[in-house]
This record gives sequence, C-alpha cells and structure tokens, in this order.
Amino acid sequence: MGTSPRKHRFLKSVAGFFLLCVIFELVLRLFGYGHYTIYRPDMRLLWVPEPGRTLTVVNHLPITINNQGLRYAVDLRPKQKDQFRIMAFGDSVTQGWGVDDSSHYSAILERMLNHGSCPSEQFQVVSGGVNAYPNSLVAEKLKEVLEDDTFQPDVAIVAYSYNTAFEKLTTLQGADRQKLLRRVEWKAIARRSAIYNFLVEDLLRQFAYYTLRKVIMAGTLDTVKGGITLDLNQFNKNLEQSLELSAARHVQLVFLLLGSEGQTPTSPVHPFQKAMLEFAEKNNVPIVNMITIMGTKDPAPMFMDDVHPTVAGHKMIAEELLKTVENLPAYASICAAAPAENVKSAQTLPSAKMEAPLASR
Repeated sequence: MGTSPRKHRFLKSVAGFFLLCVIFELVLRLFGYGHYTIYRPDMRLLWVPEPGRTLTVVNHLPITINNQGLRYAVDLRPKQKDQFRIMAFGDSVTQGWGVDDSSHYSAILERMLNHGSCPSEQFQVVSGGVNAYPNSLVAEKLKEVLEDDTFQPDVAIVAYSYNTAFEKLTTLQGADRQKLLRRVEWKAIARRSAIYNFLVEDLLRQFAYYTLRKVIMAGTLDTVKGGITLDLNQFNKNLEQSLELSAARHVQLVFLLLGSEGQTPTSPVHPFQKAMLEFAEKNNVPIVNMITIMGTKDPAPMFMDDVHPTVAGHKMIAEELLKTVENLPAYASICAAAPAENVKSAQTLPSAKMEAPLASR
C-alpha cells in the first residue's frame, strides 16, 4: 500500500513528460522543424537524399529532391534533341545549403543560360550535390551518373569538397560498411523528429556536428588504414578516373574550386586544392577558381558560415561558371544554329591557370 502512491506519481510524471514532448513536437513542426531532408543508406554511395519537398536546416527554405536523388524540380529523362544538360557534383555547397530551390548556383546558372545567347536551346543545370559528401564520394556520384544513359550530361561540373575527413569512407568493406550504413539508417529515423532537429541540429549544432561527429566517426575512420590522413594519390586517381570516364562519354569536365570565408588569393591552399589546380593545368581541364574571385571581396555578404555561400555568393559562382560554359566548344557547337547577332563568340578555353598560390609559396 505504501508503494502505490509513489508508483502512481511516477506514472503520472511519465505521462506528463510524454504529453509535453508531443506538444513540443507539434509546436516545433509549425516552425519548420521535423521537415528536413532525410538521407537513406545506399550500398554504393553510403547515403543519398530521399525524394520529396522538405526544408533546409538553416533558414528553413524549400529544398526539392527528385526521385533520382538530385536537387531538381522534375525527374530527368533522356535528352531531347534541343536540350543542353549540365550537371554539378559536390557537397552541401553544391546542393545549396541554406538557400531555396531557385537560389543555389545550378538554378541561377540555368536561368542565365536560358535567357542568354542561345534561345533555340533548352538548358538544364542540375544539382547533384549531397550534404557531407567528401571528394571521393563526389567522384563516385559522377561515375554513377555517367554510367546511366538516362542522364547524358553535356557538361559535368565537379566542385571541390571540404569534407576531407571522410575521404576514406568509400574504402569500407564488409561488416565495417554495414556498420556505417546502420548509422545512416538510425540518423534518418532520428531526423524525422522535430525535437531532434531543434536540439541537435539547431541549439547544439556546433557541438554535435563539429565536435561530437568527429568522436562518433572516429571509430569508423579507424577501421580504414590511415584514418583521416590525406591520401593525395587517391585524390588524383579519382580526378583521373573522372576525366577518363567523362572523355569516354563525350562529356566536358569542368572543375569548380570553392573557397572558404576569409580565404584569399595569398592564403595557403589545402593540399587537395593544390592538387586540383595542378591536375587542371596538366590536363587542360577548365577550372573556375573562386578563391581568386571571392577572396578579394568582403566575405560578410557572401558567406553564411565558414564555407556555405549566401544567395549573393551562389550568384557570383554562377556568373563565373557562365563565363566558362560560354567558352566551351560544346556550347559553341549548339549555338552555331542560332542567329549570328545572338551568339557570343565561343573560343576554345585556354589551359587552366594556377591562379591561387600554392601552399609552398
């Protein structure tokens, strides 16, 4: 008889706490929490975004993922005769972190091209960027797309990724790979909760993403030799394979070297950034070096954090990509049928220049 009141109070407390959680969950959903993009496990690419219309983690703006895992309003079909297709590959910057469907650089570039000098052509610029992808997964995503005859891009933009600590996750095999996939699945479940979104990805974001994640991922990274040690040989091999596969599919490869807030043309560059610049120069791959462009501007209007551009930053990236695309032979050939007064001169792009200083300078 003595324990019954205590048990009653305990059950009442549990029920009250559960009710508060339900109310808190419902209220948070009114403010956009609980509607973030979910990433499901994938045997080849480890994690891929689920299709649907959700909200960005920062700013709670619309983000549309089609059924092919691309940030694009519609599913892509084999190209029509009058279509010119550009696909961009990268991480959260390319996906468009914190900006809406019309404000990431792929969407802006598409509008610029469709209002440009080739009115007879229908341009599609599709973002294949995926949050947290390292350069090795960016290369694997490109490979998957080029091997699928549905997509048939004319131009493939490969953007540099700052997620270099995850480069060797692609080498995980067997039980270690399954362990990582289970983590992706568990996070997908947790991310459906508005309370999780609010507490972990908002209030505690700095700790959860940039401190705790390193601790959690350390166990996985320790299962591959070298952990987070940079592997320049593997990075260059990925670039070589991307170039070879693009050439075999008659796709023009373009590199996009993204910079970070505060990185200037005189700042030391990351070893992978240096390697990308050197590879581009050696192999005559067009490269858009945003370090030399954004690094000379006031970073405050262009970055919302250390690496993610604002709408203004994405617009600047799109403008520079436009200049490069308009000088590609592929662009010149499809514009040849347009009226002469509407066609901008399209000259073969000169060899890429290493405009950013090397780390040894």
